[in-house]
Amino acid sequence: MKPIKWTLAHTDPTTIVPTLKPNTKSSQNPTFNQTKLPSETPTKMTDTLTTSSPTMSMYPTSSVSPSQEPRFQPHPEPQKPNPTYFNYNPASIHGPNHWGNITVLNSTDNYWHEFGFVENRCNAQDQSPIDVCTKPTRDCKEHHEFRIRRGDYNVDSELMEKQILHNKLRVVMARRIGEEPDPPQVDFAGIGSKKLDMLNIDIKLKSEHTICGRRFDGEMQYYFFHPVRQALIAIAWLFEAQPENPENEHLQLLIEEFQNLYDETSKRCSENENTNPDSSTIEGGDSAKRRLRNGSRREQTKLKYWDPFHSDIQKTIHFWGYTGSLTEPPCTDAVLWRIMDVPVQISTGQLNQLQNILFNYRSSETCAFTSSHFNDSVARPLANELRYYKCTRTDYVSDDEREICGDSGCDAPFGKDLQPYVESIVYVSGPPTLSPTMMPF
Repeated sequence: MKPIKWTLAHTDPTTIVPTLKPNTKSSQNPTFNQTKLPSETPTKMTDTLTTSSPTMSMYPTSSVSPSQEPRFQPHPEPQKPNPTYFNYNPASIHGPNHWGNITVLNSTDNYWHEFGFVENRCNAQDQSPIDVCTKPTRDCKEHHEFRIRRGDYNVDSELMEKQILHNKLRVVMARRIGEEPDPPQVDFAGIGSKKLDMLNIDIKLKSEHTICGRRFDGEMQYYFFHPVRQALIAIAWLFEAQPENPENEHLQLLIEEFQNLYDETSKRCSENENTNPDSSTIEGGDSAKRRLRNGSRREQTKLKYWDPFHSDIQKTIHFWGYTGSLTEPPCTDAVLWRIMDVPVQISTGQLNQLQNILFNYRSSETCAFTSSHFNDSVARPLANELRYYKCTRTDYVSDDEREICGDSGCDAPFGKDLQPYVESIVYVSGPPTLSPTMMPF
């Protein structure tokens, strides 16, 4: 099979200007909605309104202009890299165009080995990530929101193992042993399984998926495994950092756990090399002050567990869906993606903190820098176009809203947990232009 040639997506930054209503006639000029955060308390049914002022730009926007110099310079490649090593430099023999050459995947160095994903599929078709936009070519097959059980894992417990890896921040959920304690679980519609345990959380910078050409500041991915279909289900949350955004307090609890791990290694390397750790050089202040502030907040809120579906993170029940692959070797092409259609709002200080943790982390064994980023990013370049679908309120409303107003929902829409409704990133027009496909499993 002829190898796939990967290309980087190009975006042109521009100023967002207001418009009276979404433009549904042209996929060349998609409508971008300015996300509005809901209030802390649900709005009464008669007062609940959709976002009243969607915004539009002639071209998709990007948080960082392509002409800007990277803030974090790439680190030298390892002299003797692990056989499974890869990076994101297109000019490197370990870069995305050469991922198909990795052969040693049947080992514990490959995290996905646990699920039997050991064949290298990086040169195969149906690869991820992709760009999704306003013209889906398949019908939504879901008939209800994915139903969650938040679990009872503590964010600072060993049941949520935090890892700073060369291309992501990862949380590995302890596998279930018996009935208690419970990891987070999800009941997905349309896949023939009632509840699936969450396997891991990956945080990538920048986002791997794009919306109408727009690349976001980051992407947080939740993974689940379907044992019967031998396939993964992945939920993708896009991060959007704006100067006016307040700190995302619930997400910060997880960020601080990575910061603690970063600080421990930095201190150890600093003592060995008689140098100062660089964690205090980023925007957002001294790490010790952040930990003190976070500890105080944790005492105030008496948090018993971290909720991956907290309202600071999930503000929508709708998404783009398609069948693709893992976005890193072995690139297994058995992943059902769900890209949520409202971004997670974070502060610029939180983005800087995440970037510093990932891009400046040192090995706990050698104190060498570990990140394989390129151009401030560990996002795989976009793959070829794939058919995707988009689930909207036309397909289903939230379970809570359905209980109040019936299957068609209320005249004034609600969001998740009867929170105010938040518009999608872009307005997605009518039904697909092509006939729907069967479920891809």
